[in-house]
Amino acid sequence: MKTTIQPWLQCVELHPDVLSDDFSEDIFALDLGTLADYLICTGIGRPNSELPRVPPVYRDSGSFFQSSYLTSGLRSLLGDVLGRLTGLHGNRVVKLSTPFGGGKSHTLAALLHAAHSPESLDLVPEAADLPRPDSVRVAVVDGQFFDAAEGKEIPNGQRRVRTIWGWIAWMLGRQEGYELVREQDRLRVAPGADQLVKLLRRSPSLILLDELLEYLISAGGIRVEQTTLRDETVTFLKRLTVAVGSVENAMMVYSLQSSKRESLEYDNLLRTIEHLAARKDQRREPVEGNEILHVVQRRLLARLPSESTALGAAEAYRQEFSQMRRAYYQEGSDRRQADEDGLVLRDRIRAAYPFHPALIDLMRERWAAIPDFQRTRGALRFLATCLRAAHRSGYSRLLLGPGDVPIHDQDVRLAFFKEVGQREDFQACLEHDFVGANARARRIDNRRAREITTEAGKNSAIRIATTMLLSSFGGLRRSTDNKSDSLPPGIGESDLMSILVGPDLDSTTIQACLKELKERCLYLHFDGVRYCYKKDPNVTLLIEQEAEAISRDKSSVRNHIEKMMGERLADFNEAIIWPENSSAIPDRELRFLLAYMPLEFTNASAEDQRRKALEILEECGNRNREFRNGLGLAIPSSSQVDSLRQSVRYLIAIERIQNKWRQHNLTEVQKGQLKERRSTERTGAESALLKLYEEVWLLKSEQGRLTLDSIRMGGRPLKATLDSKKNARIHERLMEILIEVQHRVFTTLAPGKIPDLYNLGSMGAEEPGISTRGVAAGFFSFLGFPRLVGEDVVLSAVSRGVETGLFGYVTGQPTLGENGRYEMDRSRVAFQRPLSYDEIDIDSGFLMVPSAVPEMSREQGVTVVDVGGPSDAGISAPHAKMKIPDDPTAPQGGDDSGSEQVCLSFSANRTVLFDAWSALANLADIAGEVEISVTARVSTDDGRKKLENGVIEPLRELELIDD
Repeated sequence: MKTTIQPWLQCVELHPDVLSDDFSEDIFALDLGTLADYLICTGIGRPNSELPRVPPVYRDSGSFFQSSYLTSGLRSLLGDVLGRLTGLHGNRVVKLSTPFGGGKSHTLAALLHAAHSPESLDLVPEAADLPRPDSVRVAVVDGQFFDAAEGKEIPNGQRRVRTIWGWIAWMLGRQEGYELVREQDRLRVAPGADQLVKLLRRSPSLILLDELLEYLISAGGIRVEQTTLRDETVTFLKRLTVAVGSVENAMMVYSLQSSKRESLEYDNLLRTIEHLAARKDQRREPVEGNEILHVVQRRLLARLPSESTALGAAEAYRQEFSQMRRAYYQEGSDRRQADEDGLVLRDRIRAAYPFHPALIDLMRERWAAIPDFQRTRGALRFLATCLRAAHRSGYSRLLLGPGDVPIHDQDVRLAFFKEVGQREDFQACLEHDFVGANARARRIDNRRAREITTEAGKNSAIRIATTMLLSSFGGLRRSTDNKSDSLPPGIGESDLMSILVGPDLDSTTIQACLKELKERCLYLHFDGVRYCYKKDPNVTLLIEQEAEAISRDKSSVRNHIEKMMGERLADFNEAIIWPENSSAIPDRELRFLLAYMPLEFTNASAEDQRRKALEILEECGNRNREFRNGLGLAIPSSSQVDSLRQSVRYLIAIERIQNKWRQHNLTEVQKGQLKERRSTERTGAESALLKLYEEVWLLKSEQGRLTLDSIRMGGRPLKATLDSKKNARIHERLMEILIEVQHRVFTTLAPGKIPDLYNLGSMGAEEPGISTRGVAAGFFSFLGFPRLVGEDVVLSAVSRGVETGLFGYVTGQPTLGENGRYEMDRSRVAFQRPLSYDEIDIDSGFLMVPSAVPEMSREQGVTVVDVGGPSDAGISAPHAKMKIPDDPTAPQGGDDSGSEQVCLSFSANRTVLFDAWSALANLADIAGEVEISVTARVSTDDGRKKLENGVIEPLRELELIDD
């Protein structure tokens, strides 16, 4: 007699967190630093309103362990750590290696709770024989919650520590412990291992470090004397491992990114940290193999299902799976293998019930390749949303597998696309193929239900399509030694069958539905091996044929890309597109030039690329390049070239088809598909074009020889992406990298740099002055000098330097006298006064140090300064003179003893009068009272009328003149 298997919703009890009315994804957010701060704040009696926000399930030690599954790895780690804290021998520095489901934050939190409240372990039977050390001091450093620049405030509000060693010392020994490293914390200098040993020997000490790389990245920007806070922190970590290893009841556990992809551009720094601790540490993986199934069960279910229920469902799936596998095999050994595979599946389903292990495998093996997917948290969030949707609808199947995910539920769709890093892009795909009233998969199921009565309610097509959709993100790793090499997104037919076949879905039905889905769905792509849903509609045969013809004419694709580059760089004269040789790049221009190397540059070997780059940077045609410090080479990325060419090839194909739509008899729907596809391919082309150039090579001198300095984007996101027309902002992006991210090109220059770099006024200097042309040319010529965006930076520095008295400016080449001062009229020298840009002539200007500025001339006790003025429309500008006393402190006549008298006299036209008005207002502010006399000649009756109405009458109203 066949046993009836009930739907999983009737057999399990969901965790209260999953069913809570105020359900939030935050309940799965466990940050070690926040948890540690919460425990500290509660320990010193902070009010609830001031406590960090931590979900109850994580902040209470008892609740934490009741909701946690102690894997063999985690239990072993707890035993070792707690044992070391009681003085047992063994490795005292442990490095966590936590792949999907490992939950490094969860593991570190388990150690924190076990040390903080060892009695909570009594709630977990698996922890019965674990050691229970007394009075353990715990220090927690979470790189996400430790500001490299500002440090971290101690919860009592009385101090802010500046470094992680200051924080660790305070957590382990409070004020007494902090005093051991107070000076080192103030100076941001790593303490010695001897000081750390003193700190650790006071009582059992546990140090937990999380997200170290994130902190070190930030610390790299903090200068500490001749080094950086990052270097001091790395030194501290090395000494800390030595100190921990020297103390019998001390323990240190730390975690780093488990892959180079997670460490972004800082994998070299990651390897440095790992190498520092290599002699002491012991790598641990708290979760291995199928233990992830128990982890998910324990966190999402209020109680575990009965063994009989889980085994009944598992056995039903085993039978169908083994039968399907045997049908494909002829040899006896293969049939036995099919039976063994069925038993493995049965055991995994029993361990994962009510989840189909394929759903968890999908997240662990596919979605884990997505950079933004948060592994454990992401999986729990998504699964919890699926459980809530099923509970809300009151309907479920035997298991919750990939095909049983209720994609029709809006919350599930939002959760899914959030985890895989997509959202709005797939709305059209969902509407046309899944959830719309006319969705293709829905239509297939409705037709089958009408034609085959046993198919009613099975929704086989939707289940198959949902499995393919969930498999369309991330990628499985290839079965090679290169662990970072992943297959493209999508799923093959064999894997699809293995996941879906079960008591209510056989292989024959799957194959029939799969054929219809491939023929009818608009967004399902098939490359001959894998099925994959994409955000763009499937490619028509017409486009593929046209694209294939274009691929045989490579020049058309290259010319199109060059045109795109030209359009996006048209506004930047400093951008040189695809120079054929060094003579194609100008020299002696007072601006930073950026030459974009052609796509073919990626075909050359690394040595040929280096040789070609050095030739361009050092030479200009058949002569040496002079302005070597004012040129950079933008290097194309080989990983983007093929993608760009493919997108452009399809763009050209679509445009050709659109131009011949009558010849092809295109319908309105087909024209719409072409338009949508063109938009998709254009976006792909712009995306590839945007990422095509993310590296710049500069020339530098190193140990007496010229070499290349490679500048990359780094981990910081850039502001320059696409413009309002969705075009790639290529040049703006690279200049942002050079100016704002890597600080290799500057838009400002401190005036003091000019005398410093050119050795003006110092002992041994040939002359106390230099031409402005020489100054500007030097910045663009001399390697090691700051690179400037253009001559305006020099103009600004000269202007500010003159105003602040760092040097004087004059037009022309003055002669140096025997007294060390330049022989010329002092009134011609701009010194300690505002100097506008248009007064500075780069080609004929000259700068002199203050000691070389000519002495002032004397005239009746006053210095005469020409204040000049602009001319307007051919009218001669006024010549004004301002008299300033030689001795401002001496009385200047009259009864106002001790005051200064300033006399100004100038004639002005309309423009100059307006320009001078603000200056006169400033004089009134200084003097308090100003006497102004105006002499004007007015001719013609019309002028006299305007004078009366526009001048005299308003002045009468102000009582400034008499009637």
